Amino acid sequence: MPGGYVGGWYGDTGLDIAGHFLPVYAVAAGTLDYSERGHTRWMTAPDTPFSVRIALDEPVAWTGQHRVTHVYYTHMSRLEFEQPEGAPLRRHVVAGERIGTSGIGNGVPHLHLGVLLDGLVEQDTWDGILREDDIRKLFGGYRNGELLPKLSLAVPQG
Repeated sequence: MPGGYVGGWYGDTGLDIAGHFLPVYAVAAGTLDYSERGHTRWMTAPDTPFSVRIALDEPVAWTGQHRVTHVYYTHMSRLEFEQPEGAPLRRHVVAGERIGTSGIGNGVPHLHLGVLLDGLVEQDTWDGILREDDIRKLFGGYRNGELLPKLSLAVPQG
C-alpha cells in the first residue's frame, strides 16, 4: 500500500498499514482463494467489509521447516475483481497487480495485512499465523510510523 504508514499492535495477527483509501497491490504472485465481502469481524459502516486471500505461487521459507503460503488483506473498501471462496475457477494475480483499495476497520482507516504459514488458512490455531513483529521482519523491518515508499511508475530510459 504505497504511501501508507506502518502501524500495528504487538501480538496482532497482521500488520496494520494506515492510509485513507489508498491502492492495494499483491505482494507476490499467486492464486486468489477469495476476493469478496466478509472474512472480518468489522462489517458495518463506517467499517468496510472486503477481503482478499492469495495462495502464493512460490512459498517463502520462514523459520525451521515453516513456509509462508498465503497472505490476506482485509478492511478493504473496494475490490478490483470479485471471486467467492470455493469458486471453481480462480483468478491468478502477479506481484504488484492492483487488487483493491484500503478502507476502514474498527473505525480507523487502514489495511490489515496477514501472513499464514504451511497452508493453515482456517486460523484456528496460532501455529499458522505470523504476528505483526514477524511480518515486519519478513517485509524488511519497517517500524511503526514509517512511511511506505510511493509506487514509481517511471519507465527506464534505454
